[in-house]
Amino acid sequence: MSLKRTLKSAIGAIGRLPLISAVVQNPNVRRVLERLPGSAALYPRGWERAHPFDLAHGIDASGFASKEELDSSLPGVAPSQPYGASQPSSLRAALATLPRLETCIFLDLGCGKGRPLFVASEFPFRGILGVELSPSLATVARKNAARIARRYPARTCVRIEVGDASVHPLPAGDFVLFLYNPFSPELTSLLVTRLEAALAAEPRSLYVVYCNPVFGAAFDASPLLTRRFARMVPYAQEELGYGPDVEDAVVVWQGGNAPPPVTRADARIIITKPGVRAELAI
Repeated sequence: MSLKRTLKSAIGAIGRLPLISAVVQNPNVRRVLERLPGSAALYPRGWERAHPFDLAHGIDASGFASKEELDSSLPGVAPSQPYGASQPSSLRAALATLPRLETCIFLDLGCGKGRPLFVASEFPFRGILGVELSPSLATVARKNAARIARRYPARTCVRIEVGDASVHPLPAGDFVLFLYNPFSPELTSLLVTRLEAALAAEPRSLYVVYCNPVFGAAFDASPLLTRRFARMVPYAQEELGYGPDVEDAVVVWQGGNAPPPVTRADARIIITKPGVRAELAI
């Protein structure tokens, strides 16, 4: 963990002490302190706030970390995107459109602290796997997975592996790949090439759920992938204020033996902030 993150965590922990919290949460005091640099450590905003999903499930998947703050399990391989968890409503909306999930493995490349994995555990996947480059994030994800397993023993077990998600082997058989804009454009193009090879290697159904599809053009360009779903998904009411926006663009591609899509999904991807934010023009 970087010095910046350590200091931020320490300030936040001090601010939650009962006597100190009573002072810093006083409206008059808060109005003054919120104007000062670093006030987000005391008054979390957006991603930094403890998400209702996390509180309800007893896990820690909230927070934000820049690329520079993240550690790496591989020498010379740095994270290509910052950490911030996606909203459960976005993933649920996409998964609800997919058939025969019981035949699929759910794979999250760049899983961070694992929140999408635990949302996926609400569905009947035959396996759930997250791959994360940052050992510190993966450690938190494993602790979260253990808590989910204790609370929901009947659900599919969630596994976490530490490594380079951009080259991690893809599962055999049917699978659903989840992405929350984890890669650079170069690594995204490489991933598409690997998916095409996976489709050529054996008969299977394959789905890509891409939330905030900043580099979605790489999937649209593949002759082996077609759109199944494309929608701006509003945050659920309880999620508002716990992320950077109020809705997310979500696009699902499919390939192989996947059954034909039942609705049109040709909304145009518009990049509203290069490398950071995508929306859909319906």
